[in-house]
Amino acid sequence: MKQLLLLRFSAMGDVALLAPVVQAFTVRYPEVSVTLVTRQKFAVFFEQFPNVRVVGADFEGRHKGFNGLVRLFSELRQLGPFRVVVDAHQNLRSAVLKSLFRLVGVSSVTIDKGRAEKKALTRKENKVRRRLAHSVERYARAFDQAGFTLEPSRSFQFPPVTSAEAELTTFLAHQPIAPNAPWLGIAPFAQHQQKMWPFERFAPLLEKLYANQPVTIFLFGGGSEEIRQLETLRQRFPQVVLVAGQLSLATELALIRRLKGMLCMDSGNMHLAALSGVPVLSIWGATHPDAGFGPWGQGDEAILQISTDVLTCRPCSVFGNKPCWRGDLACLYDISVEAVADRIRQLLR
Repeated sequence: MKQLLLLRFSAMGDVALLAPVVQAFTVRYPEVSVTLVTRQKFAVFFEQFPNVRVVGADFEGRHKGFNGLVRLFSELRQLGPFRVVVDAHQNLRSAVLKSLFRLVGVSSVTIDKGRAEKKALTRKENKVRRRLAHSVERYARAFDQAGFTLEPSRSFQFPPVTSAEAELTTFLAHQPIAPNAPWLGIAPFAQHQQKMWPFERFAPLLEKLYANQPVTIFLFGGGSEEIRQLETLRQRFPQVVLVAGQLSLATELALIRRLKGMLCMDSGNMHLAALSGVPVLSIWGATHPDAGFGPWGQGDEAILQISTDVLTCRPCSVFGNKPCWRGDLACLYDISVEAVADRIRQLLR
């Protein structure tokens, strides 16, 4: 069987967005297997697809630094031979690996991230506003460069991971689940502050949601600081279900599949929900879905943001990692609790 080597190391949402492309590839080219190099914890996104093998890259350990990349290259060569390397990451590590494979006669293609057009979209003056290609589409174009034409499904859903059901059943058995109430996920966090709706607004939001109708709310997050903040919400609202830090990634995916909807930021959890077929309501601040990172397969109904006609500085960043030019994060603070609550009511209906 012919083999293709695919590189995408992080971040979680970006790796997850490869799934519709990999699924489309396995359907159209069943005679070609895929070896995907990524972080081991992301293997759950792909383990249900045929002819896909995930190699876990350990960039903090055995694959750290240049010598570690040479070791990874040697390990990958033993799994070959590969017909082509598809670089869906385009960073220094992937460049080193491509160079090493070229030395042994393996060609490569590289994703076009559209950096120039994204810079034009986010610069302070004279922005060029237009909807850019989605990351999923950019991944598909890279495969096309390698000779594999693909059409990723906009209705893609992660296949169910049956091995996670037992853990999920045990977890849910000990939670305050409201009978016959819709399940709503809330993921308040993102990688950067410029993408996060003010956390202090979630308590009044929950008050409004619980007053409006019976609902079971699940709180998603990760890391000790996020869990600490979510615990403050659980102390005030003991009927919420704290998911953060409780479940494996596979089991979180199994839970997300059961939700009626997910309130989230421009974040990895947004992508996990959208790729699970769950309607999302995503809040956008410094970033903008026109840069190509919106919830795959969903439209304007999944977006809550201040119009660029009102805040002409938006978007000011592709990833939300730049300081606010105004200094007040109006793009987030001007989104009211009432506006979010009203959109959630529509979502749950």
